Amino acid sequence: MRQFIFLPLLAITACATTDARGAVANPAATATSAAEQSVPSNPMNPSVLRWTRLYCTPDNESHFETMSAALGKTNFAPPASPIFIGGGGPASKVVFGGFEPNWGAADVRSGKTHPTPTVQWVTVLAGSMVLRTTDGDSRLVRAGDVIHLEDVAPCRGHITQNLSSGATFLQFVQ
Repeated sequence: MRQFIFLPLLAITACATTDARGAVANPAATATSAAEQSVPSNPMNPSVLRWTRLYCTPDNESHFETMSAALGKTNFAPPASPIFIGGGGPASKVVFGGFEPNWGAADVRSGKTHPTPTVQWVTVLAGSMVLRTTDGDSRLVRAGDVIHLEDVAPCRGHITQNLSSGATFLQFVQ
């Protein structure tokens, strides 16, 4: 399989390693307490990137955690001025998804969860969605938010619902 390095501005895989399930562990990342909404990076501080981690515990339940990583000033694209960059890990596929208004509402009503098909980074490009974990927690994600999905089977997974009156678009980096 052909591999390439993908460095989206909002998805960081700095110093990434994988565990036995293929979940990415980032020793350069630090966890903070979770909040009801995703915690976007501070637009006044480009040296720290924050994202929401959706992970699974050994009891196959899913949970959220807010993560952050320091980015270092790098001469990334000379002759342009240096920018803050972190790592860059291998990616084999980038796809885009479009979700119709109210997509996932039936799953919310029935409680039907699904695991992510593979460990992946998700960036919300337009619209908003709510993600619900099996521990009852939820996160509202909006354009610009980054989520790292690690809740692969046999995890019970999560529920996702499009809250926008129009389409929501996501970018998936696998």
